[in-house]
Amino acid sequence: MMGRDHALSGAVVFAALAAPLHVTVAHLAAGVVLAAGAGVLPDIDHPDSTISRSFGFLTEWFAWVVDRISGGHRHGTHSLLGIAVFTAGAYGAGLYQLSEPKAAAAGHVTLSWHFVPAAVYLALLYSSALRALHIGGHYGDLIGIGAALITCFTGADLTDLTVGSWHVPLLAVATGLGVAAHIAGDELTHGGCPLFWPGSMHEFHLLPRPLQITTAKLCETWIIFPLLVVGLGVAVWHATGHPLVLPHPSK
Repeated sequence: MMGRDHALSGAVVFAALAAPLHVTVAHLAAGVVLAAGAGVLPDIDHPDSTISRSFGFLTEWFAWVVDRISGGHRHGTHSLLGIAVFTAGAYGAGLYQLSEPKAAAAGHVTLSWHFVPAAVYLALLYSSALRALHIGGHYGDLIGIGAALITCFTGADLTDLTVGSWHVPLLAVATGLGVAAHIAGDELTHGGCPLFWPGSMHEFHLLPRPLQITTAKLCETWIIFPLLVVGLGVAVWHATGHPLVLPHPSK
């Protein structure tokens, strides 16, 4: 799938699950954009991908390293292990941010080295989302960095969301959902994804072969993309407390 649609799929999944995750309206926008960024995160294994071009040679070099470690495009980063690693990285960055001694007393993380890993993670996700959705133009990366600093300083990325019996920071939840949405999207295509890499290279698909789509062709452009846009609108409408079905007028 195209980067635009991967980003939208991450945003749709987060918005659709916002109510059961008890995401407040104040944190909904941040979560949706972060999940959109995470929706293109698995393609960090490809030097020419949207996310790899976010910060020039820095992310391109990192993509080259990931490509070598993960076994190439659509291998390690497109597996269950990839979901776990990306989510654990976001969770670890949040824990380190929270370990700042003054964090609990101040109610937010003060300027220190403790918020650097989380800020880098957030900047990458925000900037990637803006790039994939063609928002912000040449200033998209600067907007992403600014949003990351604000999110870190207010501690919004550390907001606990209820996932079953666990309380997980928003950054980790958005990352996990976005990455999972990306893999599910690629499983709609002819390529599929090796979910159990490195144990098995068997590629899994969500659709039978006759229904599998080809990236950037008519089906994705004229069916998948419009459905994702409508789905995002409906999900956000519901997440902000509006009913999906209007009540019948009283007789």
